Amino acid sequence: MVAVLLIVGTAATAMFEDTETGVRAEGMAGAFAAVADDLSAVDFNPAGLHHLRTRSFVGVFKLLYGGAGTGLHTGSACIGLPLGRLGAVAVRMQETGFELQSQRSFKLAHGLVLADGLALGTGVSVYNLHQRDYGNGYAVGFDVGMWGRVYRYWTVGCYIHNLNMPSIGSSDLPRLLSFGLGYSPKPGIQSAVDISKEPGKPTRLSVGQEFRIVQDHLTVRAGVQTEPVRMCFGLRAGTERLHLDYALVSHPVLPFTHGFGVAFDF
Repeated sequence: MVAVLLIVGTAATAMFEDTETGVRAEGMAGAFAAVADDLSAVDFNPAGLHHLRTRSFVGVFKLLYGGAGTGLHTGSACIGLPLGRLGAVAVRMQETGFELQSQRSFKLAHGLVLADGLALGTGVSVYNLHQRDYGNGYAVGFDVGMWGRVYRYWTVGCYIHNLNMPSIGSSDLPRLLSFGLGYSPKPGIQSAVDISKEPGKPTRLSVGQEFRIVQDHLTVRAGVQTEPVRMCFGLRAGTERLHLDYALVSHPVLPFTHGFGVAFDF
């Protein structure tokens, strides 16, 4: 209970951001920089948006740490549009917070193929921090990412989030550098490893795995993450164009985080 109150108290006085919003990616413990082949790429490596072949929508709701006794949550909606030779763009709106404080962001991201097996991604986010007793603040953050296929089944990815180190007042937004390696020997089987670093925090290692059990109907995921140690589990069910996702993320002290997603192509 003390740890839950600490999280809530910290969130009420400092800037925070849920940088891992993507139910599929979270089911793989966030090891997604080198995978990044759906709309989760917006928040894990925008270079992966070049994979989009149809117009897509993803909606996500997360109950962070079981709500931490305050209804702490994240909600987001994202639309992706392929542009042919110009790559693909995505627009994402997100809110994270609870009764006393909420952070909203609007993000525009773009992924473009530079050469065979090499893509570049960029993103710009407009942040709004609202605190009930203190009003509003705004900031702009810039992201950049690279994705490449290095040899047959192997891919690599690099992602820098909030490259310009934005802040609102005296509070800094999270700044993240991620490197990833992916291995997919056949469609429906995906392994991935990410190493990520935030200034002032220990280096994090994420390892994730995805298995497609039934084509277009059932997929399972699992992963583990360090700093802190968290176990992750994911599940997808649906049809070729419409599916539901679920992710469960543990924490060594706090309650589980539950993530729910709906996605469809149109």
